[in-house]
Amino acid sequence: MSILIKEILAKPILTESDYKALEEFEPNEGTNRLYSFFTPIWLCEVMYKLAIRYGFDPLKGKVLEPACGTGNFLTVLPNPKNVTAFELDPLNYEVSKKRVLGITIYNNYFETAFLQEPRFTTLLKNNNTWLKDAPFDLVIGNPPYGKYANLYSSYFKSLKFKQVEMFFMLQSLKLLKKGGLLVFITGSNFMRNDKTYQHEKEMIGEYADLVDAYRMPKVFKNTDVPTDILIFKRK
Repeated sequence: MSILIKEILAKPILTESDYKALEEFEPNEGTNRLYSFFTPIWLCEVMYKLAIRYGFDPLKGKVLEPACGTGNFLTVLPNPKNVTAFELDPLNYEVSKKRVLGITIYNNYFETAFLQEPRFTTLLKNNNTWLKDAPFDLVIGNPPYGKYANLYSSYFKSLKFKQVEMFFMLQSLKLLKKGGLLVFITGSNFMRNDKTYQHEKEMIGEYADLVDAYRMPKVFKNTDVPTDILIFKRK
C-alpha cells in the first residue's frame, strides 16, 4: 500500500480516485502502524461542529492541529491558510500536504514549537513559541496516547507528566487565546481515573475549564482503547 501511496504523491495532479486512496490510507509497517490511529472523517466533522457550537468562528479563527496524521481533520477545516499543523511521520506528512493545499505543516515533533529554532535544543522561556499564528482560536485533533518519553520529552521533565496525551493537552492550551477552544478525542483514562493523574489535571485546570465531554463507542478500527471527546475553554 505504501508503494501505491508514494506513486500517488509523485503525481503533479491527482484524480478523484487518488484522493480516495489517500483518504483510506492507514499505516501497515513499522511504528507508524502501531501508534497511528486515524480519526474517521465523520467524527472530525462532528468535533469541528462542536467547536463552532462553543464559539469558534469558522470564517476567521486560527487553528492548530498538533498531530495531524494523514490530514483527516485538515480536510474538514474551511480556511486552509488559517491552519497550522504538525506531523512527525514523513509519509503521513506528505499525504497531508497533498490532500489539503495551503496549510502550514511542520514535519517535526510538536515539542519543537516551544524550543529555539533552528536546532531545537533550548526551551523558550515563559511558554513562548516561534509559531507565527499563535495564539490560536482553536486546537483540534487526536493526540498520541501512551507513556510520555520521546526525543524531546527531557526538555519538559519539570512538568512531571506521565502520559503524552496530557502533555499535548497542556501545551496546546498554552497556545490558545483567552476564550479559545481545545477539542480533542483522547483516551478515557483522563476522565476515568480519580487521583492517578491529579497533578496533570490540576495543571491543565490552571489554564482552562472543561466545558463538555462525550464518552465514545468504538470508533477506531485498529484499537480497542476507550476514548472521549473533551472540550476545554482557555481561561
